[in-house]
Amino acid sequence: MQVKDIMVTPPTIDKSAKISNALSIMEKKNTRRLLVTHGGEVTGILTMRNLAKELGTKKRTKPASSLPVVTAVTKNFTFVKPATKFAVAAKILKEKGGVLFVSENEKDVLGWITPNELIGAYDFTGRQVKEVMFQTTIITINSSERLVHARHLMLENNIGRIPVMEDGKLVGVISERDVAVALQEFKDHVPDNYQENQIKNLLVADVMSRNPITANPSSSAEDIVDFMVNKNIGLIPILDDSGKLVGIITRRSLILAIPTLE
Repeated sequence: MQVKDIMVTPPTIDKSAKISNALSIMEKKNTRRLLVTHGGEVTGILTMRNLAKELGTKKRTKPASSLPVVTAVTKNFTFVKPATKFAVAAKILKEKGGVLFVSENEKDVLGWITPNELIGAYDFTGRQVKEVMFQTTIITINSSERLVHARHLMLENNIGRIPVMEDGKLVGVISERDVAVALQEFKDHVPDNYQENQIKNLLVADVMSRNPITANPSSSAEDIVDFMVNKNIGLIPILDDSGKLVGIITRRSLILAIPTLE
């Protein structure tokens, strides 16, 4: 299998467009990344994580509707040829993260491969959830914590989603999208001189998704992966028979579980 067999056409946006417009496109297309271009040339990638980062900085007191996309662009991508083998592509994403731009000349992008395309193309038949999940150093947050703390944990640990706990029990998940959208709405509606004080009132419980889909360690990895890919879900909490959180499956954990060439 070659990368040209699994690449998809990326949704795009101009670097001069506003962040509020970018969030609308991401919501409509159910994506956490956009290819940023200008004058027909690739500028970089706009990610939900970078939006959460930029919208949360103290210097960003202006409404999201007035901030250009270019303020949150990242260069975390790698060019690969269309004939690049699947195993090579998997190795690159393991080591570098980001996305792969498929191009013959490292200029014209024919398509891209995100972690979703990669894990969707791999056959996880016969493997159990416990073989592909992260089960050590699971970062969690309490629902009563401030939103800014959730944002800090995501950026500090380079993660996009965090399981939310109450009294030791899983009650939800907060994502980088939740953070970015909440910060956009906050900065669009709260005057500049009130933002520093009122941002403390935004709590994880206010924006998280409750009652997340979960799985058991002995569940079929193939079924869980299919569900994640088809529904574009980035994190599945893993609970044991007593309801205790014992692991998580993320796109990153699945990529690391794919055998690659050394």
